Formats: sequence, structure tokens, C-alpha cells
Amino acid sequence: MNWTEVSIYTTTNGLEIINGALIKLNINDAVIEDANVFDEFLNDKTLNWDYFDEDLSKMKDIESCIKVYLADNNQGSELLKNIYKFIEKLKDDNMNIDLGSLRTETKVLNDEDWANNWKQYFKPFVVSDKIVIKPSWEEYKDSAQGKTILEIDPGMSFGTGQHHTTRLCIEQIIKHINKDMSVLDMGCGSGILSIAALLLGAKECTGVDIDENAVRIAKENAALNNIFDDRFTVYCGDVTEDNALQGKIGYNKYDMIAVNIIAQIIMGMSETFPRFLKKGGLVIASGIIEKYLQDVIDNFESLGFEIIEINQSEEWVSITAKYDEGTGVLL
Repeated sequence: MNWTEVSIYTTTNGLEIINGALIKLNINDAVIEDANVFDEFLNDKTLNWDYFDEDLSKMKDIESCIKVYLADNNQGSELLKNIYKFIEKLKDDNMNIDLGSLRTETKVLNDEDWANNWKQYFKPFVVSDKIVIKPSWEEYKDSAQGKTILEIDPGMSFGTGQHHTTRLCIEQIIKHINKDMSVLDMGCGSGILSIAALLLGAKECTGVDIDENAVRIAKENAALNNIFDDRFTVYCGDVTEDNALQGKIGYNKYDMIAVNIIAQIIMGMSETFPRFLKKGGLVIASGIIEKYLQDVIDNFESLGFEIIEINQSEEWVSITAKYDEGTGVLL
């Protein structure tokens, strides 16, 4: 599959505005190049430089840019149209903010070429001394005795499990999973959380993602691990707005929800959690930046969740919460 790289050129002030609009379009992954960040980094007097590449000093003179990657399919084409519409509207608005040129550029990337460039950096690694996550093209040479092997070929823009947020989620799945559980993976991406839950003993898992390409990749990765439709079902759609999709997923059915996105999206989806969970069910939520932790806690508690564990890795935080319908707000 080909991908379209969309670059939007703006200012430091414009980056947050544009990124916020992209999130509203359900584009949650972006690469940000901020000239001010490079300038502050290079002029930080607390750092003692022995040497840095001269090319790095040129980064402070770049035009700030935000990049997103869209699949070469109907959904990607529609998203690209919506990006163009938003940028044109932004140009027409009389804002007292310097947003720069708002120039957009697109470039087509071939998935196979892209994959071959980054595969060299994705090596097998162990989570909690329990599960080995390895790319499908690599051998795991260390002793795997007592460990569960999870193979994955994430495709472009989907999780490998190496990020702090995914590790935090998997660590909590390891801690709380049992063989009788039904698990719901919201925003499943590569399917890594679903696959981990099933390999660790869950009875069945349902994944849902707003990106149709994620559905394909999640199913392919499940098959790599000998997991098929009898245990793993994946849906495409917006669970917050599609009542028919909610019905397909199933009400009051799940012992655990795993969600690894960002705080704002988690809170936007949170009102659906009580609909899907059994009484006493768990939500394992990751992808939360530390500064938004209290917002998510307040949001969960307002819905009747008890926060039972908070874990952190660098600036990233995960929350494990238990639902008691007797104290919650049924929606």
C-alpha cells in the first residue's frame, strides 16, 4: 500500500491549533518539527557541548511543520480533502495569530520502501519478563523459556509495542488478565494489545479502530500468532457516534477494556466504557501525558470508576480503574 505524507507549514503558535484540528478529524498521530524547540535546545546554557553536528544548528532556521500520514484508500482521500478544507478556512479566518504560510505539500510513500528503512531498528524485546514482542522478520535468539512470544508486523504508523504507553498497557494486562476474560481493545491499531491479551489467556477479544487500514493490519498480526476470527473480532468505525457499532461490539459484555490513545480521546470515549463493561470490569488506559492525569482521573471518577493503580514511565502515565455500576452513571 502507498501512503501520502502531508506536510503543513506554519509557526510555533500554529502547530497546536492545527494539531487540535487534526485530532478532531480523528488523525491522532503527527510528526511535529518546531523551529523554536531546536533553537531553545541549542541555546540551553545548562548543557555542556563537546560537539554537535553543524547540520543540527540549521534546524533552528527551519519553517515549523506538522506532518501526517494518510493511507492511499478512500478514507485517506476523504481525510486529505478535509485537511485542505480546514487549512483554507484557517487562511480566511481573521485571527490575531501569526500562522505562517499554511503551505501544504504532499508526497507519496511506498509502504514496502518505508518498512525496509525502519525494520533495522525494530528488534525483539521483553515486557515484564513475561512476553517477548518480536517482529515477524527477526529470530529471537535468547532463551524464551517461560515467556510468551508475540509476533508483529505493524505496518506504517501502527504500534510496535516499544513506546512507553504500550508497555505500560501490556504490563497491566499481564497483571490482571485471566483465562475467562473478554477484552475490548479500543483504538486497536496494530492489534498488539488484543493479541497480548489473547496469548496471555483471555477467552476472546474484540478490537475497534476508526482507521480501516488498522482493521486489516490487526487481523494479519493476529494470524501471525495463530489467532483467528473465532477468538478475535475487529470492527471499523467511530464508537462514540455509531450506536449500531456499539450494539455489534456488545453491551455489558467485557471484563476489561484496553485503550492506548491520548488523554483527550480517552475522555471523549469514556462515556461508552460503562456500556461495554460488566460490573467490576477494568479499564486500562494509557497514552496519558502527566499534565492531563488529574483530568482523566476526575473524568473516570465522575462515571463511577475507582482508580486502583497509576503507573508512570517518563512523562507517560497509565490508569487502571474498576467500574462499579452501583456508584456509576449508567448512560
